Amino acid sequence: MAKKSFSAGATKSGVLGNGGEKMKDLQARNQYNFKFIPKEQIKANPKNVKYSQDGIEALKESILVNGLRHNLSVLYDLDTDTYRLVSGERRFHAISSMSDKEYNTLFPTGIPCKVEKQTTSEIDEEIMLISANHDVREASMEVKRWEVSRLKELYEAKKLKGEITNINAEIAKQLNISERQARKYTTAEKLIPELSELLNSNGIDLNQADKFGKLDEDAQLSILNLIKNNGKIDNEEYKSIKKLSEEKEAAAKEYQEKLEAATKELEEKNQKLALLESKLDEIHQTPQPEKSKEDLEDELKFVTQAKDKAEKERARLETNLEKLKQQQKEKEQRKTVISDTELKRISSIAKTEQALNLLENNFDVLKNNKAVIKNDADLRLRIELLKSRMDDLLNNL
Repeated sequence: MAKKSFSAGATKSGVLGNGGEKMKDLQARNQYNFKFIPKEQIKANPKNVKYSQDGIEALKESILVNGLRHNLSVLYDLDTDTYRLVSGERRFHAISSMSDKEYNTLFPTGIPCKVEKQTTSEIDEEIMLISANHDVREASMEVKRWEVSRLKELYEAKKLKGEITNINAEIAKQLNISERQARKYTTAEKLIPELSELLNSNGIDLNQADKFGKLDEDAQLSILNLIKNNGKIDNEEYKSIKKLSEEKEAAAKEYQEKLEAATKELEEKNQKLALLESKLDEIHQTPQPEKSKEDLEDELKFVTQAKDKAEKERARLETNLEKLKQQQKEKEQRKTVISDTELKRISSIAKTEQALNLLENNFDVLKNNKAVIKNDADLRLRIELLKSRMDDLLNNL
């Protein structure tokens, strides 16, 4: 089969045939900084290590038959007179694995490359590299997540310099996704390791990861156990877990507020105690001839009593503070295990809510068809039976 090349200037002569096409080709090279570069002058990019280099042999055969469909993208290194790859690592390795005859036949004037601007910073080079690889590869979920995570780090550095304002917008632009999609990837980084692995292996999708990542660790463990037990989690179960998580978060917030209030009060009592002790020292050490002995004794008694009261209050607050801190420590150290009973309770709540929703919908239909109920004895009997069961349920709550 004849070998083909679809890259600009990749014929044996290095340029296209007639004069008009040749001129257009030269103009394109000037405008896009396009060059033919010998493979010996092109160097691999260590930042490409995250991307797999598999399938090189198959890619080589494809290039030999169909030509190089996408040019490489490189940056020139003046110190070494070489070109560092930005995009096209697999293509370069495939070309490099060709025999000398194959290479010289297909690329007699060198490999077609676009030379990027020399003003590119290290951060911008890596952003360019991630974007270029994303455009030409069918990446796994794990790699896509890494791309978003790494771009977030790079754009955070640019934001600190005042070069950008909206990180998600920049990520979306580079990866050709929506800002909302970029935010979902970011939220997915909050998943516990087990759910994160499920996302990478397509056990859950990105929309689920976005919802689950917004919940606390205990809630995510509940979700994980339901998926393990049932192979999935339905929407009502998720709602129940989310509700429990929100209640827990509210309780944690209340606890934190109490802890902060107790700490502040303790600081105030310590300050007051220090003032009282200073006042006692002043009474003992400073002669006060203008005051009678009785006045001094009364003042000393008053300050002493105030000091004793403050010390007791401080001791009480210290005890409460230590108790709160111990509760928090035990909570953090405790390994959370969701029991089968708890999982059954969550499923039961979810099923009950589903049944109630169905009942409400059916009730609206029946309410608008009273004549049907009146004339259908069997339907009327079933409704009365349902009413009796609902009464039993309410009585047992």
